[in-house]
Amino acid sequence: MPTKTKTLLGGLSLIAFAAIALGVITHAAWLAQLDAAASTLATRAIDPMNTGLFKVVATLGSPATVIGLTALLCLWLWLQQGPVVSLWFAGLQLGGSAITEGFKLLIDRSRPLHQLVLDHGASFPSGHTFCTALLVFTLWTLCLPHIQDQETQLITVLIGIGWIAMVAISRVYLRDHYLSDVLASVCLASGWWLLVTPAEAFIQAKMRQFLPEGMWKSWPHQN
Repeated sequence: MPTKTKTLLGGLSLIAFAAIALGVITHAAWLAQLDAAASTLATRAIDPMNTGLFKVVATLGSPATVIGLTALLCLWLWLQQGPVVSLWFAGLQLGGSAITEGFKLLIDRSRPLHQLVLDHGASFPSGHTFCTALLVFTLWTLCLPHIQDQETQLITVLIGIGWIAMVAISRVYLRDHYLSDVLASVCLASGWWLLVTPAEAFIQAKMRQFLPEGMWKSWPHQN
């Protein structure tokens, strides 16, 4: 994707996030109606099978699980492609997660009542959805260039979108988040990724200046 397109889409994503955040802060009627409608739909879908399924999905999409998987992925990248690439993707996940936590503390929105799975902390935005989205974006970045068949590429993208949606839906279904929380997280994750990744070459070059030379020069393709 061209840098200008990334910048435009990233900016629009952050504008959408800001609009939702403003709606949360001001208790906007349109946002309350949106969240109430989603909550009503989720309530109608409650049954033991759905609850069991979404508990598993929420566990797999939790920040702890996703950051753990990211750590394993970055360890593999360290061994295969060197520390610069590994630390780049680790920084994207951890830096984004820190921003999400900052917004949680700043906005301090209470979670929905009558949670099916007890969760603590602020509700806005959803850490599960944000971290999952970044992991999916990372996997797309690493995998799609090696997939030649366009249909397979499309399937890979759709699987990623589907998984992000499943994690987001699980948070609303389990009453741990409002719909606006998960929508805002997708917007924030997209904006963060699209605006930061165009600077990949510049940031990685700076990383090489600070890392011990022997560390990154041991990988020939890093020279």
